[in-house]
Amino acid sequence: MKKILVYISKLIMILFVIVSLVLLFIAIFKPDWIKFAIEWMGNLITTLGPWNYLIAFTSALAESLPVIGSLVPGMNIMILVGGFWGKIHIVETIIFASVGAMLGNYFGYFLGQKYGTKIITNYGDYVGIGVTEQKIMERQIEKNGFWYIVLGKFHGTLRAFIPFIAGAGGMHAKNFWTYNAIGSIIWATTINLIGYFFIDNYEQIVDNIGKIVTIITILVIGYLFLFQRESLKKYWDDKTREMEEKYPSTK
Repeated sequence: MKKILVYISKLIMILFVIVSLVLLFIAIFKPDWIKFAIEWMGNLITTLGPWNYLIAFTSALAESLPVIGSLVPGMNIMILVGGFWGKIHIVETIIFASVGAMLGNYFGYFLGQKYGTKIITNYGDYVGIGVTEQKIMERQIEKNGFWYIVLGKFHGTLRAFIPFIAGAGGMHAKNFWTYNAIGSIIWATTINLIGYFFIDNYEQIVDNIGKIVTIITILVIGYLFLFQRESLKKYWDDKTREMEEKYPSTK
């Protein structure tokens, strides 16, 4: 069973990388395709009408769930819904998205509280969250719990695991619910406003996507090199030690 899970997790990650690269290639070299897709989505969202509230709720809920949330493009969906539908019905859209995010986060917290350590020990490596990652995230949550949970909603991968780790690490339910509510409302409001801006300017953004990606890549690499070298080295050493203990050499 574990071998099957390993293969499935690797396959999903490979597909995710391939799809991301294909979309990036299309965005850079075939921007008109992206513009057409956005316009098509805009027409669809307008046609769906009030059903967009359910889409906002469901996408916010799904992207907050452990593992699933790192694969579901909930934030992208919310940007489009927020831009095309929330532009006119912004308050209602924010409310539905906030409630969906809160419930998804709480499910992750509850799951982590009940089964967190066992799940991470037995299956965490299959989704890239092993004991080493758990310890790092628990330290960050203990040190900067409020900011980690609030800002973690905007991280493409961590958003799906932070509530789970908070539950596994024993964060008090009252504190989690407070941080969760504030973070979900801030996230829903921000994403809707980003959607509003994106839809009004998407042609210029798509036309310059290559430059935008290049600038972001340089900034991220520069930040990691200048400020996170020691942390990355420590993480790599800890991860290597964990893997050596878990899978000792047979030589």
